Amino acid sequence: MKKVLLLIGLFAMVTVQAQSLVLATYQYATNNRLANIQPLATHLSKELGVPVSVKSYPTVHAFIDGIRNNEVDIALINTFGYLLLESATTGYAMQPSVVLKVKDGAQDNYKTAIVAPAGFPVDTLTRVPTVAGKTKLMLVAVGSTSGNLVPRLALSAVGIKDPEKDFAAVVYGGNHTSTMDSVLASTNPNMLAAMGSTEYLALLKDPVRAARVKLLWYSPEIPLGPVLLHNRLSAATKANIHRVLLALHTTEPATLASVKNGWSEAKQAEYYIPLKPGYYENFTRQLGDQQTVQKILKLFAN
Repeated sequence: MKKVLLLIGLFAMVTVQAQSLVLATYQYATNNRLANIQPLATHLSKELGVPVSVKSYPTVHAFIDGIRNNEVDIALINTFGYLLLESATTGYAMQPSVVLKVKDGAQDNYKTAIVAPAGFPVDTLTRVPTVAGKTKLMLVAVGSTSGNLVPRLALSAVGIKDPEKDFAAVVYGGNHTSTMDSVLASTNPNMLAAMGSTEYLALLKDPVRAARVKLLWYSPEIPLGPVLLHNRLSAATKANIHRVLLALHTTEPATLASVKNGWSEAKQAEYYIPLKPGYYENFTRQLGDQQTVQKILKLFAN
């Protein structure tokens, strides 16, 4: 009898665990974004009738590992992270569901700015190959879309296929703010840096500081990253999550605002839309051929 009760208890525990969902994302700088996504977890729990916990990984690549290890049911990932998952030889058991749509006509929502100290010897990105051997390149972080993937694509388009070989040094600033601060603090003009456009636009509000920096290149708008759902979820559960996210801007605007506040690039987003096949191809084609894109992705994918 005791064995029967023990088995029933274990079965009940497994059932509860199976019904508990994990909503996860990744940390940026000092913000683990848990407070930003907790209202969404609470709302999903209410709508789905199951507990939904939140989790944050310290980096995009740690998040990718968590996804591959089946630790996540609902993933809020950035564009670079999703493209890395898709291009890697190691598979993963999740599928994209929705993505935040930026309002029509939005300008300077999410771009890359490549800048240098005012004394940098050239004024355009196309001229950078002539001075790359004497220049230090500073990117933001390995998993950054606007601070690593996009600038590498832009540099490749002007002939710099291997920044680690072509530049005197390649380093990472850690976050967008510290990367811009490094440019402002540099006493050596032979420095090139890339970061999200939010930092560059903030700089322009201070004419004195802005005069110390020159803009060499500005990217087209970067699409936001998707929400991924794990394949182990039932079709009904995935459909319900999809439905809840699509309606979030009308049913829970404060919850949507909380999510958006966790990402500076999402400030001009209005609502979630279904993610259609090929959604990111239009963007990557603007920065180079698909062979080049895949080559850069594979450097960081595994």
